[in-house]
Formats: sequence, C-alpha cells, structure tokens
Amino acid sequence: MPVTVGRLLELESLSDARILAGGDGLTRRVTSVTVGEVPDIADWLSGGEVVLSTMFALINDLDRQRDFCRRIMSAGAAALFVKPKRFVGGFPHDVLEIANKRGFPIVEVPQEIRWTLIMQQAMEVIINRHATLLERSLEIHRELLDVVIRGGSWQELAVAASSLAEMPVCILDVSLEPLALSAGFPVEHVVIKDVLSTQAARSAFVGVSRTSAKLVRLQLAGLPALQVVPVIVSRRPLGYVCALSERAELHDMERLALEHAATIAAVEMAQDQVRFETEVRLKGDFIDDLIGDRFTSQESLLHRANFLGSDLSRGAVVILLQPEVATDGGGGRQRGRDSREEGEHQQIVERYFGRCARYLSDIEPTPLVSLKSGRIIVFLCGEAAADASLAKKVAERLKGLAAEFDGVSVSIGIGRFAAEPSVLARSFGEAQTALKIGRVLRGERSVMEFDDVGTYKLLFSLYESNRAEVESLYGDTILPLERYDRANNTELVRTLSLYVNNDESLAKTAEMLFAHRHTVRYRLNKVAELTGLNVFKSEDKERLGLGLKAKRLLGG
Repeated sequence: MPVTVGRLLELESLSDARILAGGDGLTRRVTSVTVGEVPDIADWLSGGEVVLSTMFALINDLDRQRDFCRRIMSAGAAALFVKPKRFVGGFPHDVLEIANKRGFPIVEVPQEIRWTLIMQQAMEVIINRHATLLERSLEIHRELLDVVIRGGSWQELAVAASSLAEMPVCILDVSLEPLALSAGFPVEHVVIKDVLSTQAARSAFVGVSRTSAKLVRLQLAGLPALQVVPVIVSRRPLGYVCALSERAELHDMERLALEHAATIAAVEMAQDQVRFETEVRLKGDFIDDLIGDRFTSQESLLHRANFLGSDLSRGAVVILLQPEVATDGGGGRQRGRDSREEGEHQQIVERYFGRCARYLSDIEPTPLVSLKSGRIIVFLCGEAAADASLAKKVAERLKGLAAEFDGVSVSIGIGRFAAEPSVLARSFGEAQTALKIGRVLRGERSVMEFDDVGTYKLLFSLYESNRAEVESLYGDTILPLERYDRANNTELVRTLSLYVNNDESLAKTAEMLFAHRHTVRYRLNKVAELTGLNVFKSEDKERLGLGLKAKRLLGG
C-alpha cells in the first residue's frame, strides 16, 4: 500500500496532532516531507509533499495566509502540517472550509514537536516503502522474465501478468490484434476484436502511445475500463499490455506488474520486429531474382520458395498493392515530408502489411507476401490462385483492410494466373501494368485485373514513353468534339462513347440517351464532319476508340 497522510499520522511524534480540516483526504499519497517557511514554497513543489510550516513569515497578514494555503493546495501537495499558535494564532476559517471541500488535510502539530523528528520518522516510512516496492518489483520482473526464458507463449505471459496484477490481462500487437487473453475477461475474443477494429479505438490507442505516461486509463464503448501500458521500443509503439479495472487508479503493485509485463513484451516484440524485417528482406531478394529471371532451374526456384514458406509448384497469381498515407488530413498526399513523418508513414504501411499477411495466411497456407519499396507483393498460390473470382475477392478484401488504418488508401493490380513457376515474372509484370493503368483511369483505391486492361496496355506504353504522341491522338480525334459540345451544349463525345461501348448498336445507344436512332446517327455523322473519321468504317472507328482511351489516360 502507498504511504498516505493517514499513515504518517500514526507516527509516534504525531500522536497528539489534531486535524483542523480535510479529514476526507487522509488517503492522499505522500511522496516526501519538506519544510515550507517561505511564502513562495508552492513554486518549488512537484506534488505529493507534506508541507511543514509555522507560517511565521505571514504574521498579521490574513490575505497572505490565505494565498499561502491556497497555492499549496493548487500545487498538488498531499497535506499541510502547521504550528499556528505561536506566530499567527488562529487559522483563517475560509481556508479551512476550502480544505474540507477539497479533501486537503490541514493538521495542527503540537508546538514542542520538532520538524526534524517528524521528517526523520516520515522518511523512514517512505524509504522502507520504496525498498519494499523495489524488492517486489525485482521479484515481479524475475517471474515474468522466467516465462520468456523457458520459451513461454504470449498466452503464458498474459496469464503470469494477470496473476501478479490480480486482474484480467490482454496483450495486443500494434495493430490492436489480440495476441493473448488471460482468464476472467467478461467478453469473448471476437467481441474484443470487433471493438478494437473501430476508428474510435484505433485513435484512442494511438493517443496512448504518444503520451509520456506509462499507464493510461481508457474507456471504450463495448468494453469495461482498460488500464493500458504501451509497449515502446526505440520510441516506436509495438503493442499494448491492457488490464480490466474499473478503478481510476491502480495500486503500486498492480501498476508494477503491468509495467514489467510491458517491458518483457517489448523484448519479445523487438525480436519479432527483427524477424519480420529479416523475412521481408529475404522475400524481397527472392522476388527480385524471380522477376529478374535469375534462377538456373525450376528446382532451385521451388526449393528457395519452400524455404520461405511458399509452395509455387502449382502456379500462382500476383496481386500488387500500392498503399498511400494521407498527410494533410484531407486524404491528399504531400511532398517534401520530413524524416519523422516519413518514418511514421513507413510504420503505418508496415502495420498494414502485417495485417494483410495475417489475413492471407488464414485463407491460404503458403502465400508469398513481401513489402518492397513501399509496395506489397502477394503471390497467391495453389487452388486459390487458379480461381480468378477468388483472387479478385481477396484483392477487394485487402483493399478493405486499409480502412483499419488512419489515412491509408490502397490501389491494386492483379496479374493473370501463371500455371508454371517459370512464367511467374509475367504475372508480376501484368500486375504492375494493371496497377499503373488502374491508378491513371480510376485513381487511388482502384482494383484492376490485367484481363480488364485490354488495348489500354498498348496505349499506356506509348503514354509512358511518348506522352506527346498520346496528346496528339486525343487532339486529332476527341478534342474537336469536346470543343463543339462546349460551344453548342451538345453530347457528341458521350454519344460516341456509348456507341463504341454498346458494340455499335444504334438502338441501344439511343435507348441510353433517351433519343431517337436518327438523332444518334445524325450526331455520329457530325463526329465524322468534325474529325474526318467515319464511325461506320472499321479503321476510323478504331482510331476514335483509341482517342476515347487517350482522353481517359490524359485525365479527361
């Protein structure tokens, strides 16, 4: 138990002391004892002190006596022990009333009791308390460290911490994924995951990791109150140790148990981080060799893939993700970010990558997942890869996971299934093309399959190598129509686009425009008049179709 004002009043030197006010505050915690005979003593207090004073510097000045007492209360002192009779006589009644309201003990000490005696006896109690805490702290640390030394799991660490703190304990990773729950939680694991997946929960835990406090109390909708200790390594949050407790403040031993559990968790999580970074590097090197066609035999390729936990023997499909992190609070991206911001964004992407990796391992036992140059590369293997509809669903789910991370959006490209490991580089290239074209045509948060790219892939190569050529194509075909539409409030471009997309059906195009077929034909003839290209001629129609695609590539 902490040293309190009430505990000090049990000292032999204070057996005849009298409580003048604030008797409800005898449980206030005491950190030290100090003599305060100067009027500005409050400026030197840090909180938790018992102030000893005769108030001799405030003789015959009630206003200064009131100010002296009020400032001591406001400074967070634990109590005021006074000898008022010799110098100031009675104590100001309004100050006593304030002390009663605040639960701030003001204690009258007999005149003959020396301050040095009180300080000596009080410090013995405080020092003995600290010694006891230190001894118990070492015991707690040894017990928790023993769990790690013998190779215990996260579950065993949570159980040990729960036993020491005497309350249910939960250990979370940095993505708020529960790693372990001790017995005694009043809600199920799945319920905790649902609560922690909300935006409010994520924001609350981010706030915890940014504070300097070792322990923070959180109240989240759907859960009892949590006492949270962030797991920090090199100023980076790697996880959280949480305990269920409705109390506003924990006892010292409870707090020590949770803090030591966080320290032990930090060691394990730091090791996990090193393993993660090593795995990412090895898989990144493998992917470089794979797409660079550096393998001398299929056997060596498969052997190295198996070493990394992936089975590419039955082929795979590549899913390429490009995460983006907002920096301006409005979903935009900013250039020229400082190194700290870059580091924070990298951490967010790594957390998102970890979330994706866990999801993929749940649906397919041997995926190859890597984070390289800010992009996430997924080789979806086996039966899951051969099912094109499933690959699209997986990609959409990976995109949806980004919502769990503040300011993250994801664009995705999907290559075609490669039945043989030797052509996996082709699927990777297709995923790259689909990603690039999807971002140009549909913007961020796009998901595009290579099979949907069509002739865009030919036009896109020209767009990347010679944009002026694409602009020239657009200028010769679609730009004259846009100018005419703006000047005459017509819909030539829309009519042409619908006609091309409807397989040159006049009837269907007219239906979608709520117009007569003769009107559609008239508009298409107007297109020919303005561009010199007749949509009823195969070659001209193809050029106009490419012009429409050039317009989209150029952002029109």
